[in-house]
Amino acid sequence: MSRSRTTTGFAAGAVVCGLLVAVPAMNSSAANPATKAAAACPEALPTDKAVDGLKGTGYTVEKGNQADPFSATVLGRITDGIGPGIDMIMADVDSAALDRAGGVWSGMSGSPVYTADGKLIGAVSYTLTGGNTSIAGLTPAADMLALRNDPSNARGRAATTEANQKVAVSSDKAARIARTGEVSTALAAKGFRAVSTPLTATGLAKKNTAKFLKNIEASSGTTVRVGTGSGASATVKSSPSEIFAGSNYAAALSYGDVSFYGLGTTTYVCDKTAVAWGHPLLSAGPVSYSAHPAQALFVQRDPLFSPFKVGNPGGVVGTITWDGTVGLRSTLGQNPEHQIPVTTSLTNDHGKKSTGKTVAVYQPWAADIAATHLQAAVVKALGAQPAGSSEIKIVIKGSRADGKNFKITHKDYVADTYDISYATADRLYSLMWPLIEQEYEEIQVTGVEITGEVSTQVRQYSVSKVQLKDQNKWVALKDVEVAPGASIPLRATLKAYRSTDTITVPLTVSVPDESPSGSTGSLSIDAGGGLVWDEEEPEEEPADSFEELIKELNNQPSSNTLVSRVDIDPGDGSDVLSSTREADVEGAIASYYDSVSVTVK
Repeated sequence: MSRSRTTTGFAAGAVVCGLLVAVPAMNSSAANPATKAAAACPEALPTDKAVDGLKGTGYTVEKGNQADPFSATVLGRITDGIGPGIDMIMADVDSAALDRAGGVWSGMSGSPVYTADGKLIGAVSYTLTGGNTSIAGLTPAADMLALRNDPSNARGRAATTEANQKVAVSSDKAARIARTGEVSTALAAKGFRAVSTPLTATGLAKKNTAKFLKNIEASSGTTVRVGTGSGASATVKSSPSEIFAGSNYAAALSYGDVSFYGLGTTTYVCDKTAVAWGHPLLSAGPVSYSAHPAQALFVQRDPLFSPFKVGNPGGVVGTITWDGTVGLRSTLGQNPEHQIPVTTSLTNDHGKKSTGKTVAVYQPWAADIAATHLQAAVVKALGAQPAGSSEIKIVIKGSRADGKNFKITHKDYVADTYDISYATADRLYSLMWPLIEQEYEEIQVTGVEITGEVSTQVRQYSVSKVQLKDQNKWVALKDVEVAPGASIPLRATLKAYRSTDTITVPLTVSVPDESPSGSTGSLSIDAGGGLVWDEEEPEEEPADSFEELIKELNNQPSSNTLVSRVDIDPGDGSDVLSSTREADVEGAIASYYDSVSVTVK
């Protein structure tokens, strides 16, 4: 799409609610009311005044963080288009930057549009479904200004369920859009969708991240775009003054070594409140994300899908407190109250220590964020993503609903013949996922710390045989008959990976003293299973309380542990009688399980 219309260029500085910012100003000496509105708490144009033919000026960033102008012509409204009680304003937008991109781009969400006398019409937040186009949908100013005071009003709550759905277009509205000459009636009739705001993830390992990303993609409703640039920084110092009407606005779920963020545009700043995007990120309601300015590198043209902005977020400048149907609300100059630092300190084969830090600010994704951080940390320590081994200690701290603290500590050996970074990260994920998803009480994870050693050597054993002593001879494992309280002599032979070296591990276990004569049960040998929690099909019954869950997580076996266990059913309806024996080795053990029957004499 190529058009000849042009827009006057602007460049100046102004103060937004006491903050020095870069805000567009006309080249001529005459002040533009729309430009003045961008530098103050705006006044909303009543939504019913956004009529066909109304002219406006909008601001957005193509490169850097300078808000450049574009023209907008209102084409009418779609009643209840965004949600119950929230209309959508249709507009045809234009500028040289839009021509270069091929239409409305991802990252343009929230770009404010003003009348000639300085009233805020709304924010660019929707575009036609069918492809690259300059036809935009605006979230009305009145609804976005309401976010400053009460985002949880009844209309907002009802509308939240409609978030991210398509906006239908009637035949007469489609015909009106087509009269612009920008799109066909058939394309216009496909309706509008929220401007795509994919989540960008930076700092991730190059492979085997799918398990950790699937929950994020499911809950966000969008594919995670893996970026190669810098993410939201934990060290860069940024200023709230970098957030202003028309500026870049990044919403982050984590920042630091591994960042998950979406990039859009600020609609307005009033006092310390900034409102952006014009549509939700997750539509999660009350939240505590981190808000960041960003430097746009370029807008990438994409004829097959839609153009998108590429940018690097800066440091934390505020807390996003609401994520709803008509946008994001944040308090500038205030860091998120609930932050989860995930730190790593790993030593490689050469004795070199590698440290890292990611801060998660959205607890529902904390398991995924922590796992992707640890996976990337292992890659960083080893300089590759190879087969190998790790010996780690995981400490998870948090606070309960009553203010009391809790802690989970787990030591483990891990080995993998394909990708040690994934196998190590999966241990952490399996500890955190049941903790985050538990339904017993509101908790706050306050920190995750991983320390240990990583190696490119696969230090792993496999169980080659298990034997029991029968009449002073070691024989293959078989069904046994034994008296109450008697011992069952056992041993396991372990073979080292790609080696002829073996070790023998004693596993003798006793039958419970109180086992009734004639009762039956099982003798099992379990090795190397370690901590692997499948959220779709957990192997064990869920805990009955938060206390029980913490106990279970603290007592999870390590991958270097062999366990022999006798379970006897008394036969009278009482609890199963059990006895166990554990033995550890210096290295991970490949998964192994076997069992035989036990009869009590």
